[in-house]
Amino acid sequence: MKEVVLRLEVPKGLEPKVELAIERVLNMFLREIKFEVAREILKESEFSEEKARELAKEVNLSVAERHLE
Repeated sequence: MKEVVLRLEVPKGLEPKVELAIERVLNMFLREIKFEVAREILKESEFSEEKARELAKEVNLSVAERHLE
């Protein structure tokens, strides 16, 4: 895996704000990468949207039954 190193000169006193901003941006970036990988996997999938809805309905009913007991 390729490593990327980024060096920033941050003015004194702004370190915490810059760290937080970078952390937020990296989290969004990593989330987008995960979604892109998932999209690529699902593109080849035979799992239809209709089947996904059926499965979701079954899960919802199962969870509801457990909470009503």
